[in-house]
Amino acid sequence: MAGILVDEQPCPVGGGFKTTCDYTGAMLVIGRRTAMITLSMSREAAKLVVAYMTGISPAELEEDDLADGMAELVNMIAGSSKSSLVGTDFHFRITLPFVLVGENQHIVYKSKPVDRCKHYFAGDIEATLELVYLEG
Repeated sequence: MAGILVDEQPCPVGGGFKTTCDYTGAMLVIGRRTAMITLSMSREAAKLVVAYMTGISPAELEEDDLADGMAELVNMIAGSSKSSLVGTDFHFRITLPFVLVGENQHIVYKSKPVDRCKHYFAGDIEATLELVYLEG
């Protein structure tokens, strides 16, 4: 939908890695296990991606547009995963998306490392997708 060619790399392995960003779209995934899926990027990256999605010039995008775009992106990712698992033992429900906004923010999971993480790159755009199991 965004019309962008993307490369991916695994996140660094080991303790101490933190994703810092300005926008994080998030959703809870509820099934056999409860998890949170997040998509994080800088303000400039969010402006470029949302501009690709909407056709609105990056200079014309308001803060609400960026938050709505990040919510829609994480919703598309979680929704696509959910659709692919319907009818299997791994099906799940998803919550409404929400967006965390703040300069150089990051999420801390108490006594818990991130379970899955990928970095995505497309030109000047960098984004991080994380999955964290919130129980067991």
